[in-house]
Amino acid sequence: MSFLLPCTCSAEVVVTAGQAGGSVDCPRCGRSLSVPKLRDLGGLRRHHPGETAPVVAWRPAHAVALLGAILALASWLAAAWVAPGRAAAVDDAVIRSSVLSADDLAIYRAWSEGFSRAGVRRPPADEEQVILRRARFAEGMRGVLHTVAVAAALAAAGAMLVLRGAKRPSPGRNAHAGPR
Repeated sequence: MSFLLPCTCSAEVVVTAGQAGGSVDCPRCGRSLSVPKLRDLGGLRRHHPGETAPVVAWRPAHAVALLGAILALASWLAAAWVAPGRAAAVDDAVIRSSVLSADDLAIYRAWSEGFSRAGVRRPPADEEQVILRRARFAEGMRGVLHTVAVAAALAAAGAMLVLRGAKRPSPGRNAHAGPR
């Protein structure tokens, strides 16, 4: 047999005879409610099994946990999407087309100013500069997105700990009051 214990927030908590004399937490507001002793349970309204179970109220910790998890997942997915491609930064065809399109004097100057003294160095072509800029931008964005994802995951985990902590009995409560 179960009874409905009213709370000050207008919720009704289902209690059983096994919880008589103990305490329960209101699923809506989280307040600790004292369950009447067995002889006084008859004064409460009876709970019929066909009635719907009490609904747990949405708390700020629920919102933080949900939004943190969504933001963390979205950030990690965005970081994976923003990742630079594995394409080579130097394309042989680009180098050949640059050499073929340059006149002999430009090729000689490039060789005498850079290649002849420092090995095979050359200034990057326009296409290579674009690829390098995109790669640096993508790496920076990935770092920011990973930071946001970790912060959001930590916020969600903290909110979950708060929610779990709210369900545990405090040291002063009767630990043998029955199931919670």
